[in-house]
Amino acid sequence: MRYPKVAIGVGLVLALGAAVGAEQRGTVTLELPPISGISKALRFTAPWQPEGSAGTRILGSVIDSSQTPVAKVKVRLRNITTGEVMAEAVSDENGEYTFAEVEPGMYVVEMFIDNRYIVALSNAGSIARFETLQTVIQLPGRWDSATQTVVPVQSAANFMGMSAATTMTAATLTTATTQEIPTSDQGVLTSPQ
Repeated sequence: MRYPKVAIGVGLVLALGAAVGAEQRGTVTLELPPISGISKALRFTAPWQPEGSAGTRILGSVIDSSQTPVAKVKVRLRNITTGEVMAEAVSDENGEYTFAEVEPGMYVVEMFIDNRYIVALSNAGSIARFETLQTVIQLPGRWDSATQTVVPVQSAANFMGMSAATTMTAATLTTATTQEIPTSDQGVLTSPQ
């Protein structure tokens, strides 16, 4: 009876000894008897899922610059490799969203308005089968839900009426000292002269 031939590496050949067969370019061909009990029509219908896993999914939240959750805004899942939008969702009352049954790949979540304007992006990430990817979309300002806009954070340095002495940087102070321009408040000396 002739059995199917199987190629194995040279390391196994040395372990099996010379009775195994002739060496052919680093591999040896063996004739092995068939394994009983396995059907030739064996097919896998689905990938193996580890016990207790929740499936492949992407979770996340939308927050503004003050760390406040942004509720009831549209988000969409984009495959970075293909550029294709895979799914859309709406954040809940806590600013959270979930994309379940995601195929493995590289993704980013976008917050958008009017089906045209991307307001902010999450961290990008790669996900394998039966993993969970955690994302966060952080807006560049405070979210105004009434107008559906991001209100930029005002810098104190841009505020008109603030004295130059309180907004000077170290370089500006050095320049002012060189030109003998006094500050409005001398303060307390912290180092000896």
